[in-house]
Amino acid sequence: MPWPVRVMDRVDQVLVWLSQALLAAMVGITFVSVVGRSFFRSPVPDDLLLSEMLMVAIVFVPLSYVQSIRAHIEVTVLTDHLPHWLQETLVSLGLIIGIVMFAWMAWLSAGKAWESYEWGEIAYASTLGLPEWPVRALIPLGLIWWCVRMLIQLLMPWTREPPESEVERTLRESEDA
Repeated sequence: MPWPVRVMDRVDQVLVWLSQALLAAMVGITFVSVVGRSFFRSPVPDDLLLSEMLMVAIVFVPLSYVQSIRAHIEVTVLTDHLPHWLQETLVSLGLIIGIVMFAWMAWLSAGKAWESYEWGEIAYASTLGLPEWPVRALIPLGLIWWCVRMLIQLLMPWTREPPESEVERTLRESEDA
């Protein structure tokens, strides 16, 4: 395995662990808030806002890992019946379009994160005065890292997970069970 892929895999592993920890924190905040609201009539301040902020991190941070294991949603009803070389060409075309679109999204969201930082923007209706820029900054970071993964898969096609039809996947999973 080439070194860029090994490095990306290690970083992805850390980012997945981070996402798991943030998900556990979100569950913990929700639990404590429900207990506090039910028994003490005092929920965790900004509990819903914290959950929303953590959700952004949980979604955007592991995008590259999901790409690496080919777990993004694919509709392959037609392409499963095409020759392998054409399937690979279409995957490459999809990677090019994905890199362009998500790099553009990263650029735009980075600008919004910077504006939020410069203005000292506080999250809407925050009783604790939580700044909004850290969460806004996670969006372009996750998107950029995803674009790097797609670029490596485009330039080194052998690093992609092999395509697998729904029928093949179902058969493999039923054998594993």
